[in-house]
Amino acid sequence: MNRIVLWIVVGVGISVAGALCTMATAEDVGPFGPSLGAKADVVRAFTMKVSGAMTAEVKGMKGDEKTELVGQCKPTMFANFGILRGSSSDDQAEIAIVSRDPITTGMTGDIKLNKIYVRFFDLKNYERKFAGKGLLKLTLHDAAPGKRRMTGTIVGKKLEGLGKLEGKFIDVTSSFDMDFSCGVK
Repeated sequence: MNRIVLWIVVGVGISVAGALCTMATAEDVGPFGPSLGAKADVVRAFTMKVSGAMTAEVKGMKGDEKTELVGQCKPTMFANFGILRGSSSDDQAEIAIVSRDPITTGMTGDIKLNKIYVRFFDLKNYERKFAGKGLLKLTLHDAAPGKRRMTGTIVGKKLEGLGKLEGKFIDVTSSFDMDFSCGVK
């Protein structure tokens, strides 16, 4: 019996250690973002307001151990990054973008988005997803090593529900401040 308990404790310890290894910081996130399946603790501040078929207000900040950057933004191809708030064991809220054109290093201004994805998950409602076109407004995009910073707002109108939410729509406005940039100068 004690041997079984020991293996469970060792297995949990290895799982926790593995999960910690996939968390990158601003210093080691790389020039384009965290690698596939990894997350980065570089989000200083994050808010997301949703209205329409569902309403929600989500807030997160650096150091809360729940607000993270996912995906990448390589300046020679389309951007596909997002911000995830939550963990695998509780409520999650996520907004992700896909741009058609590259977001070049240091670029600011209005950027048309091919897709905005908004996803919520909780044990009561399970997964709820919406998608549609939108706009990314970058107000600051510093790509200097050691000073990387990106601030902006993501706006999507009439994002359509996916799956069981087909035919329902939401509007979303999300603002962010990150120790990150699309590439490094």
